Amino acid sequence: MQTPRPRQLLYAMLGFTIGQLLTGAKPLAAQDDCKLVLDPMTRFYDTPTHVYIAMNMSGKPQTAESIYASGLVYTKYDGKWSAGMTTKELKEMSEKNRQNNKTTCRYLKDEPVNGEMAAVYSVHDVSPKTTSESKVWISKAKGLPLRSDTDMEGSHISTRYEYGNVKPPI
Repeated sequence: MQTPRPRQLLYAMLGFTIGQLLTGAKPLAAQDDCKLVLDPMTRFYDTPTHVYIAMNMSGKPQTAESIYASGLVYTKYDGKWSAGMTTKELKEMSEKNRQNNKTTCRYLKDEPVNGEMAAVYSVHDVSPKTTSESKVWISKAKGLPLRSDTDMEGSHISTRYEYGNVKPPI
């Protein structure tokens, strides 16, 4: 069996991380709060976005950056940008996860993120392979995610989303 290259591992890790944030259960009337979280978490794929991720994966701190623009996801690895998955592929992955996972969401409060008011939600997600707890900040003005913090299986992932002046890096 071939050993995965570091770049492949990074793409897999980013895909898994974003997939965890975009998961959701089959729609039920009692899950209106999840719709308020999950719709913006998929809408950002269609919006040029610069994503900054800080991870502590089982005690090992790591950082990553991605740019979503022109239908592609660009990832910075070892100081160099490259194109990887398409936004369409990520949307399809999130839709598949929504079919298989059980997610509950709860509004917590409003608070500012970098001077912008956001609604803060807690998200509890159970997939066939893992359970995660997240807090997600959704912009009250733009309806897009501004920040998320996720804990799962001994790992912590903090994500920051920026939308101004985002262009493909390569």
